[in-house]
Amino acid sequence: MSVSEILFVVAGALLGLAFQGGMFLFLIPFAVVAFSLAVMNRPNSPNTSVIPVIKRDKRSTALTPVVSPDIRNEFTNDVKLETNEPNSSLRVNQIWSRANSDVDKTFGDILRCLRLLMPDANTFTIFTNGGSPNEFRLRAFQSDVQNFIDSSAKITENTGILSQLLRPGVSRILEGDLLVSKRLPYYIENRRIRSLIGVPLLDRDERRLGAILVDSLRPNAFKEPEAQALTFMSHVMYMLSFKSFVSAQNYIEQQQFSVLYRYQRKFFQTMTVKDIYKQMFEYVKENMPFDRLTILALDNPKECSGRVVYCVGMDSEQFVDKKFTLSDKGIFVLALMRNRPVFRSFTSGYADYVPRLNDSEKRNMELRQLFVMPVASEPDAKTAELAICLESRYTNRYQDHEKKLLKAFAGVAGFAYARARQVEKDKDLATRDGLTGLMNHRSLQEALRTEKVRADRKKYNIGVLMMDIDHFKSVNDTYGHPVGDEVIKGIATAISGEIRKEIDVVARYGGEEFVVALVDTTPEGMIETAERIRKAVGKLEFNVHLTDPLRVTVSIGAFLVKPEFSDMKKAVNNADQALYKAKDGGRNQVVRFETVETGTVGD
Repeated sequence: MSVSEILFVVAGALLGLAFQGGMFLFLIPFAVVAFSLAVMNRPNSPNTSVIPVIKRDKRSTALTPVVSPDIRNEFTNDVKLETNEPNSSLRVNQIWSRANSDVDKTFGDILRCLRLLMPDANTFTIFTNGGSPNEFRLRAFQSDVQNFIDSSAKITENTGILSQLLRPGVSRILEGDLLVSKRLPYYIENRRIRSLIGVPLLDRDERRLGAILVDSLRPNAFKEPEAQALTFMSHVMYMLSFKSFVSAQNYIEQQQFSVLYRYQRKFFQTMTVKDIYKQMFEYVKENMPFDRLTILALDNPKECSGRVVYCVGMDSEQFVDKKFTLSDKGIFVLALMRNRPVFRSFTSGYADYVPRLNDSEKRNMELRQLFVMPVASEPDAKTAELAICLESRYTNRYQDHEKKLLKAFAGVAGFAYARARQVEKDKDLATRDGLTGLMNHRSLQEALRTEKVRADRKKYNIGVLMMDIDHFKSVNDTYGHPVGDEVIKGIATAISGEIRKEIDVVARYGGEEFVVALVDTTPEGMIETAERIRKAVGKLEFNVHLTDPLRVTVSIGAFLVKPEFSDMKKAVNNADQALYKAKDGGRNQVVRFETVETGTVGD
């Protein structure tokens, strides 16, 4: 016989003596202690003995139960599920499910023990909170008539004598000669119940979480000792349930902070801003339940504008890549602009809706709670650079634990984001022209080599254009270098507007020289693009505080790099030779190397 079985026998013997009444009533506390020890020392099954770390299965669509971290709802029947909860390495729903299984096993053991100690009883039931303070639902039962028990039974304010257990101040029901005109709600058929005893399940703050009910077909089957014993049992049930759920909660929190530490290490291995966005998304997806997750980035601080870099969940399609400015009135934008967390719950009314980005968005009335955590490179910054926005269908979804966890993560993410931006800025200073923002001479050579390798693999041409601003020295000498700088910047913008931004390459090659590499083009396409650039520059006007604005032109040399041609440096030199021919031929024209094809001078 195991230790648990011995303790159950001792508890039963003590309760049996206590039910005799009189001087034996003092044995009830000792019986409850023995029973508690028996439950805690019972053999654990392999499925419920420990809560293991579950490896992530990418194919799973496991959902996380909504369980309040303050453990007020440990008796709840319903396990609410987040509809868009992504896979989690912790499988939080499985942890809560196993905690629930432990509680169910404890309840079953309690009822079996009571059945042995109260042979005159007919049915033993445990009701627990059904999601409403005025409703209990059947959680567990033991009965001589198992097939006649309604497993969906409820106790509400309209269930006769049982509804007393919902009322504050009622500590028990004890009826010894009951004439029931209406059957008890947990029986499918009416039974002549003559005795009934019931006590509420209370937490430490005397809040009602459920009830224990025992009935009998015999009159006067229960007396005061049974009522006291059930009251003690209800205390045991609460403490054991509390212990089970607190253990699960502590395990989840411990593992989530462990994951946070691992992401800290990842952040310091990451150098790009895009990687920071991605890792923020992955972390929140793995550790936070939500029905919609949105991440905002203020990626253009000078213009006070940004965009949504990630959005998944309900109606996410309306937010993906959407742009915003700090003047927008959405609550997400407000949290980012003020660098303050925002926590809001909403009712079901349409008028209660608060825009997330702006008034033009679709209103989703199912999302009842939101939690926005700004992410700033400096904690006391006036405006944050990023914002993590969580939304849920449940009004009590986000509690202190989620707030603390996300705040700790935001601090790490903000530091990593600032570091990544500085790294990219330093890289741009080394590879970009400071005046125009285009590639510089050094980075152009590397880009040309990369594009040539890709062109050789896919067997396509690259068109190389070398261009020079006509009479630029006289512009500097006449109007000064500040005007010259404005001319260079204006022409850089014009060139960029005539090429494929994500495909072609453009660089400032020298003082007033630019190089463009047209990827996967034809001879005709190369000359057509060169002409568009020449005409776009010719339309530019620069204000020099004179009657007429300043206009400039460019000369362009072109060379087509075919797959059999391998030397990109020579390709640039060939385009440069064609450029000289364009200048010698009168400027403001396009000349192709070797074939000496000349474009039309002027518009």
